[in-house]
Amino acid sequence: MADASQGQLPRPSFDALAQTKDRGALYRLWTLLRVDPKVIAWGGVWQVLQAVSHIPFAAGLGYLIDRILPTRRLDLIGYYALANLALLPVHGAFALAAYVSAQRLVRATIARLRRLVVDQMHRLSIAFFASKGAGALSNQMTLDMSRVEVFLEHVSNSLIVNVAVGGATLIYLFVENARLAWIAVTLVPLQLLLVYIPRRRARRLQARVQARGEGFSERIVELISGIRVVKSFGNERHVRDGIVRQIDKLRDAGLRATLALRGQLLRVDLISLYVPVLVASFGGYLYVQGRVSIGQIVAFVGLLAYVQCGFSAFSNAYEEWAKARPHLEAILAVLDSQELEAYRLPRRSVVLRGDVQFRNVSFAYPGQARNALSDVTLHVPVGQRVGLVGESGAGKSTLLDLLLGFYQPTSGEIFYDGSTLADVGLRPLRRATAMMSQEAFLWDASVRENIRFGRPRATDAQVEAAAERAQAAGFIEQLEGGYDAPCGERGGKLSGGQRQRIALARLFLRNPAIVVLDEPTSALDLQTEARLEHDLAALCAGRTTFIVAHRLSTLRSVDRVLVFEAGRIVEDGSPERLLANADSAFARLHALAAQTPQTPRSPVTSCDFDSLGEDGGTRESGRGPAGAPVSSPAA
Repeated sequence: MADASQGQLPRPSFDALAQTKDRGALYRLWTLLRVDPKVIAWGGVWQVLQAVSHIPFAAGLGYLIDRILPTRRLDLIGYYALANLALLPVHGAFALAAYVSAQRLVRATIARLRRLVVDQMHRLSIAFFASKGAGALSNQMTLDMSRVEVFLEHVSNSLIVNVAVGGATLIYLFVENARLAWIAVTLVPLQLLLVYIPRRRARRLQARVQARGEGFSERIVELISGIRVVKSFGNERHVRDGIVRQIDKLRDAGLRATLALRGQLLRVDLISLYVPVLVASFGGYLYVQGRVSIGQIVAFVGLLAYVQCGFSAFSNAYEEWAKARPHLEAILAVLDSQELEAYRLPRRSVVLRGDVQFRNVSFAYPGQARNALSDVTLHVPVGQRVGLVGESGAGKSTLLDLLLGFYQPTSGEIFYDGSTLADVGLRPLRRATAMMSQEAFLWDASVRENIRFGRPRATDAQVEAAAERAQAAGFIEQLEGGYDAPCGERGGKLSGGQRQRIALARLFLRNPAIVVLDEPTSALDLQTEARLEHDLAALCAGRTTFIVAHRLSTLRSVDRVLVFEAGRIVEDGSPERLLANADSAFARLHALAAQTPQTPRSPVTSCDFDSLGEDGGTRESGRGPAGAPVSSPAA
């Protein structure tokens, strides 16, 4: 399922799951459990001892009634009480050891399953994430995983214990009185049939609950991600109504599934209630015939409760499994997905300098009939800065996705310093590249750790040097905590300009051979944009650089411009040469941009959305309205 280049992955677990793709979900869960055979073996030993130590408490009751009470000797009654008291700590020790072993197994299995999902997510392609959605995936790591954990908890804490006790008790009952034991198990086939017949309907209803849960999670993720848009449009009620409809669907699906499952198991429980009556009645018949004593009947009915607890635990485990199964299947679907990035060991060692060639490259996104790129041939030598322009959907971002190995060409090949991706390998390619986009993504961690993400093993001195080069050290030192100040989720505690500066410092620290800039300044005001472009130019000096820009002013320093239309490069040349031809597409775009009226954005004199912060203040990196330093965004 995975190859040796994946890094430190739990190989036995991946291999075990890969070999059981055609088996049921419960069997595949067992393949994860049996990775710890010693824990399972010792747990079995303690469970058996716990089960056996249960029997004397009920079996001894018959001995008390038949043998001790008729003697009317108080000393024997006292010895009986002391013997049971002495047995209690022994039974308690066995029960505790069994519980500890079960918990170790459950916790290790859930941790192993979580690790597998996390490792798999890092291996999956961008196409998988684009089709699956954040809501469903976050659901699998939280709700789905917790449901599987609840099932395993029930199995370890209730099913195994009660089945072990019930099984040991049943063996004892057959030895003690086979006729009564056979009466006790007479109705078991009927109970099993009542559990087995409606299983498909229960499974279908639980799968619907799981799907509704994913839909609800997706809506919540959208709400959290887009809360600023929701509030800015004043559409809280509209969004709320949509989420409420999802909640109602989840409620209805959950209610139908729960009632169907509970009705099924209630019938089983009602039969279980009649079993002791049946056994006691038949025991009374045998007593009248002189074949059993009162003590034996009392002890038998008492021990039968252990057997019934075992069967009830089985029924309850089935109920939990019916709830957990669709969640586990959703997790296994992620682990089984073959939409993987082509991580392979490089065929040879290649030191990438930044020479890039596209040879007759075409590409269509999965599920799309039309090519996003068609027959693109392109050579970018080392150190050249290339601007990519064109309408949205023309193919600019697709070319960059292919360049970074997010997707593989449908046809044609890409060469890096004369070597194919198979020769170079994805990991070496990614180590030699760095990307900065319009929305600088920051982790919910400190400023230092966000910069260090560019090179995880960098020292503090190297991190701070990168911040200096990105002109970020000034505002970082003014933050409360300095480099240890938290950035917040997605960098929410910083302004847009500050986030871009930290992202730029991350690029300086990485020191890549190939730089990809995807509209890095489009969300900034003109002053901040100008300063950042100056520092970006310093970063790109001597490096192969690809710049996507809708603002043509961003392309002032490029050596070459590529104009895209409908997935093809229709113009290729220096900005000066393309502008010299008045009929060129680039010249028309430039003229259109020049004719568009530009409202001054600093200071703000009108409702200019490009320059407004969340509260109407300007988004200038690290400066307030009066030029005073700030340590957090206006929001």
